[in-house]
Amino acid sequence: MSSSRYAQVENSNNQRLDELANKLSTFRGVNEEIGNDARADSSVMNQLQNQFDTMMLKVRNSSSRLTRSINSGNSIWRMVGLSLLAFFIMYALFKLF
Repeated sequence: MSSSRYAQVENSNNQRLDELANKLSTFRGVNEEIGNDARADSSVMNQLQNQFDTMMLKVRNSSSRLTRSINSGNSIWRMVGLSLLAFFIMYALFKLF
């Protein structure tokens, strides 16, 4: 093989290697960006999960407090009902006379 033909093949190989290196560099950059986005999304998802967990805990606490207050407040509801009944009876009596 002549030296000029060998030089042409070597130049062609070097050019292809440079193109391949450029593509590899581009893929590395894209991979790095995807990794950064995935980490950022994971962080956001963790924050949302923590917020939902906190919200669910608050809802459970509120529900249990409401249940306790309703169960312990039967006499209060009776007093409110009797007070309203007395008010309407007195209102009706004053309207009639």
